[in-house]
Amino acid sequence: MELTLDGPADFHAHIIPLADEPIPPTGAALHYGQTIFEGMKAYRQKDGGVALFRADLHAKRFKKSARRMVLRELPEEIFLQCLKEYVSFVADNVPGEPEHSLYLRPLLMAADKKIKVGASQKNVFYIMSSIAGGYFGNKSGRARVMVCRDFVRAFPHGLGEVKTAANYAASIYPQRLAAQKECDQVLFLDAVNHDYIDELGGMNFFAIRGNELLTPTLNGCILDGVTRRSILEIASSVGLKPTETRLSFTELKSEIKSGKCTEAFACGTAAVISPIGEFYFQESTDAEGEVLKMPSEIKGSTALLEKLRKIHRGEEKAPGDWLLRV
Repeated sequence: MELTLDGPADFHAHIIPLADEPIPPTGAALHYGQTIFEGMKAYRQKDGGVALFRADLHAKRFKKSARRMVLRELPEEIFLQCLKEYVSFVADNVPGEPEHSLYLRPLLMAADKKIKVGASQKNVFYIMSSIAGGYFGNKSGRARVMVCRDFVRAFPHGLGEVKTAANYAASIYPQRLAAQKECDQVLFLDAVNHDYIDELGGMNFFAIRGNELLTPTLNGCILDGVTRRSILEIASSVGLKPTETRLSFTELKSEIKSGKCTEAFACGTAAVISPIGEFYFQESTDAEGEVLKMPSEIKGSTALLEKLRKIHRGEEKAPGDWLLRV
């Protein structure tokens, strides 16, 4: 779908085979990062049908991201209609196997051909998809996460809460260093104190202390994750008390060592819920690393994951109208 930033509301979309589209080297999105996207899923239902999970929240976030990146705001009803038409067209490809789904990637990007900073008048909207399985490839199913006070993903009043390419670009170099330490992901701390937890490179963070389910408060630097919100809304049904708080990693480290913090996990559309098996912590990239092992029992995160999986597939009723049938 081709759009103009300030032109008339003319929305005409087409479904075509995926092809390699040449992007001109003068494309504004390549130079100035004016691009946003969503990550969402369609699930095969227990009755054989197909449904999108919490598509309304994705539509709202997509529109908010477009406003922040000065791209054409797609009306929520148009966004949802395009998704329904697309998923209906590829419905036969939605897998029915456990832990599998159809991952959807709506994308809106600047399309002006120019080498000059400024909002692009021409925008292009795409939807593409792929089959999704497990997020982490390690056999244990539990992630090893690196934490280093030198790493910063976002800063106050920046783009941390916007689902834009810049946020993910900032995480690639720390992720490369983490891989050298045999870590699956990086947990980023705040840019001011280098102590308060923000999020992982592409996922939100939770910890369990007793019956408390803790997650960092949204502060403008943290993505308002759809899976994060869903977990907060179902937590009480599995015996956990959800708490949004300013979460210090120094304090968390002490609680892991004392046994007060019993579980930690990452969550997001792609990963759903991925328990963390251990943290690899460094005061700086030059400092000696410290390994913090989490207890082996993951009762809370497992209960949350099982409940979410049942809701995804229509096997259990959601707290609200979370599934959009196609």
